[in-house]
Amino acid sequence: MKMKNLSKQLFQRSMLLLLLFLVIIGFLQTSLIYLYRENQRKSEVTSYLHALQQTKNLFGEGEPLAEKATELAEDMISDANIIFYASSGEKQMIHINRVFLKDKQTATYTEPVYYEGKAIGTIEVIYSIHESLELMFTQLIIYVIASIIILLLAWLVYKRMLRKTLDPLDRVIASVSEVVVSNLDEPIVIADAQADIAKLVDSTNELKARLHDSFQTIEENQRKLQQFVSDASHELKTPLTTIRGYSEILLRGKLDNPERIRYSLESMLDQTKRLTNIVNELLELSKLDRKVEMGKTELNLNDVLEELFPLLKMIQEGREIKLRLGEVPNVLMNRNKIEQVILNIVQNAIFHSDKKTPILMRTYYENEKVIMAITDYGEGIAEEHLPLIFDRFYRIDTDRSREIGGTGLGLAICQDIMHAHNGEIKLQSILGKETTFFILFPRMND
Repeated sequence: MKMKNLSKQLFQRSMLLLLLFLVIIGFLQTSLIYLYRENQRKSEVTSYLHALQQTKNLFGEGEPLAEKATELAEDMISDANIIFYASSGEKQMIHINRVFLKDKQTATYTEPVYYEGKAIGTIEVIYSIHESLELMFTQLIIYVIASIIILLLAWLVYKRMLRKTLDPLDRVIASVSEVVVSNLDEPIVIADAQADIAKLVDSTNELKARLHDSFQTIEENQRKLQQFVSDASHELKTPLTTIRGYSEILLRGKLDNPERIRYSLESMLDQTKRLTNIVNELLELSKLDRKVEMGKTELNLNDVLEELFPLLKMIQEGREIKLRLGEVPNVLMNRNKIEQVILNIVQNAIFHSDKKTPILMRTYYENEKVIMAITDYGEGIAEEHLPLIFDRFYRIDTDRSREIGGTGLGLAICQDIMHAHNGEIKLQSILGKETTFFILFPRMND
């Protein structure tokens, strides 16, 4: 569908409105002229009747009214024909204006005549309206000519004014048409723009800023996806290579050494378990990414920790685990998932701290948050690693050693689980002294 130009539409509609305005004004003007003439005639008739009724010896001898009625008519309304119809039925021609006797464009006014409080008859006044119509027609012609001149002037002036007014809008359109991904961070600047166009520019700049942020997010997600695929491939490659190597050894017929066979099979089993763990953790992350709804119930974090504490003591490897429980309100949680988070963080604390140092677990309520803090007094984490610690497959050791046997997905899963609970995990660490993970739950709405 062909779209009309905005300036052309505004110009056409403005001209139509102006034309309609001129037509209405012209109609009102001619109507007011006619009404004025009519009121003037009625006023003359009213004045004549008033003067007639104030006349002494109004009745004549030969005519129903005295000659005084004719004299008054000649003085006050000489341009009309006046006829008196007496109550007795007699008719008297009071005044005759022979100038317009042949004029058929007339108007008649009939009024009762009272004398000394009694109705004595009626007066019929016949006016010519030729002059009024001629005046109206003359005024109409003048007004039409004036309207045409006004329209021409408006066409010349308004078109230029409209072009100047819409110039900022054209510049906005031109600027928007030049928007590409590379200049989304450059705001559109239109000088001397009207208030509405300035709002449009501000809205467009806000849209550009959101698009710029979205593209940056997409690029960052693509970068993370590429890194994720690379890391996942790297993690899967080692166990697969190991399994393939031992399988080839066994297939070559090296079956004369039972110990070697057993060692090969045990290594293959270990690597298979490692593959299984990686696949399970990837599936877990996939569910969290798809925001699969997890069932949540109202529970108290202290109760969960107390029931989980015997299991924590079993994996503590002979070290002391201190539990300090503060008074905290209930929160909504998926118990199994939260226990998974706690176990993962405690295991990290065990792996990265000395057996002689304790692990401290605390709960408290602060700033509308229910918080569990897990502190270990081990090797700590360097500051440059803190922003990346929850990234998938990220491990602090630069050579990505696997001495501990982890996949680098545990903390990423824990953070995603907390995000699914509208919470988060924060981290504070002093290198060589201690590390504290803060698990934050939002307070339930009352």
